[in-house]
Amino acid sequence: MLAHGMAMVVEGDFEWDAAKAAANIAKHGVSFFEAATVCADPFAVYPDDGSGAGVLVVIGMSLRERVLYVVHVQRVSAIESSAPAGRAGRAKVYETGGSV
Repeated sequence: MLAHGMAMVVEGDFEWDAAKAAANIAKHGVSFFEAATVCADPFAVYPDDGSGAGVLVVIGMSLRERVLYVVHVQRVSAIESSAPAGRAGRAKVYETGGSV
């Protein structure tokens, strides 16, 4: 799929720019396909990023059993970034039963 001249990948309810997805793998070692699986974690948390700009932040376990911090921009329905959550973030989320 092409959107605004960029190749877009669509997976279920998510879509993303193919070039940005490749850059995210190179930078963080996380595919956007894996990032999308975080939303299936029943213990995932959705902290308010405070922007009020249609940004959804999710911290949860991926299907590869890695705790990820995922930023999803709802206005364009595209995953913008994903990286492994730091130790402090993982501990905070999973020790408090999912509340941040």
